[in-house]
Amino acid sequence: MKKMLMVLTILLVFFIPQTTLGQTDDMYEDLVDYMEDALEKYDIPGASLAIIEDGTVTFHDQWGELSDGSAVSGDSPFLIGSLSKPITSLAIMILGDDGQINLDESIQIYLPDFEYNVEGSNDITVRHLLEQTSGISQHDGLKVTDQERSPEGAIQEAVDELSGVTLMNEPGEVYEYNSANYLLLGAIIENVSNETYSEFVDTNIFEPLSMMNSAADYNTVVEHGFVAGYNSYFGHAVESDGFYDHAGAPYGYLTSSTEDLAKFLTFMLEGGEILSDESLELLKSPPGDDKTYGFGWHFSDSEGYPYHGGATADHRAQFVLMPEENKAAVLLTNQYHTLEDAQVTNIMNGVQSIMNGETPDELPSQGHLFQWIMLGVLILLVILTIVNFIFLWRKDSINKVITISVGIISILLAIGIIPLFAYVMGTPWQSISHFAPDIALLTYGLIGILAINGLLTLVIGVRRKK
Repeated sequence: MKKMLMVLTILLVFFIPQTTLGQTDDMYEDLVDYMEDALEKYDIPGASLAIIEDGTVTFHDQWGELSDGSAVSGDSPFLIGSLSKPITSLAIMILGDDGQINLDESIQIYLPDFEYNVEGSNDITVRHLLEQTSGISQHDGLKVTDQERSPEGAIQEAVDELSGVTLMNEPGEVYEYNSANYLLLGAIIENVSNETYSEFVDTNIFEPLSMMNSAADYNTVVEHGFVAGYNSYFGHAVESDGFYDHAGAPYGYLTSSTEDLAKFLTFMLEGGEILSDESLELLKSPPGDDKTYGFGWHFSDSEGYPYHGGATADHRAQFVLMPEENKAAVLLTNQYHTLEDAQVTNIMNGVQSIMNGETPDELPSQGHLFQWIMLGVLILLVILTIVNFIFLWRKDSINKVITISVGIISILLAIGIIPLFAYVMGTPWQSISHFAPDIALLTYGLIGILAINGLLTLVIGVRRKK
């Protein structure tokens, strides 16, 4: 009997791990094949993917290269965009656990110099900022986010610029995603803790979770080996100028790696000493009342799990948390364009399908029709401008009223095209130039042609005889 038990034990020891290993190998191969196809399809230069199951990293791989030519690794720092927001919300909850912040207090208690105009009687609370229901419009927020600033006091400088804003809705009434809400949370963290945002998250989040490649200030970012990513021009990667918003860490300019973010996601699944279980549960809980944004996390309409995407001018990131299944995943890439934003979401959806043992949907193709139309218009204007000059040069006499009018209209169009474009898109020009640089470049080309046509036509109209 003992011998039989020993034989059975040996068989179980060898058979079960091999079966599990075979299943893991299949998933690993499927993920690698899928990622290689996806990155080639979307022409993404570099990426890193990590998957966590039951507290263990079960998949971690990298593809492609960074803009300095080095291979992407698991500890390569990427800008993580709005994946910064869940980390900021965690920092707020840590202060809440310590009794230094009350989520339902007016933000005036923590930001006494910040002012805003509202028709109703409700004050903006910390909870409103977390849930993106402050009433501050996204358009007003974009005026102070993703801007060039000096490093010292950048967060407070941006808050001072936002101060005096008129709310579009009464606080707590309407959800509107807006990075300025998390800018204000960053300022609250600094005022309450008497530390910089960077110092606070380093001491209270990054160090306890051993996130050694994560940073919230530019000097440390560079020390960790961060390099610029890529802009997309008509779908082709072009190394960016490395724009960095020194006020942006609370909402979009943290840098981290998949190795570090796997540790953060593991904490979100299992908890730890830095936050009470009650507060952690609040972070992972859907907001209720048919809302889809909680404390720094979007929530899936169908499955109800937390997730978040993030983007800067040259990086795109996404992570997903599935608490009921004790799974999570994070994907970092080093290229971005606002019209290509859905690419990484599409890829992550496929990754989740493979994680669940399902076949992923075919990735949709990425078109660039808008850019090609703009290029066509630009070429047409160049041709019309040349034809116009030839016509005016060869004519012995012209209609001065019509010629001068055409010149003035062209100049006015050149002056007004950027404000008109920003108005139609509902976005400040600064944001368009950062997140859609090829469109900005084509727009500058249109402005140049219209200005040249207008000025020369006007000169000819004034100097030529009837």
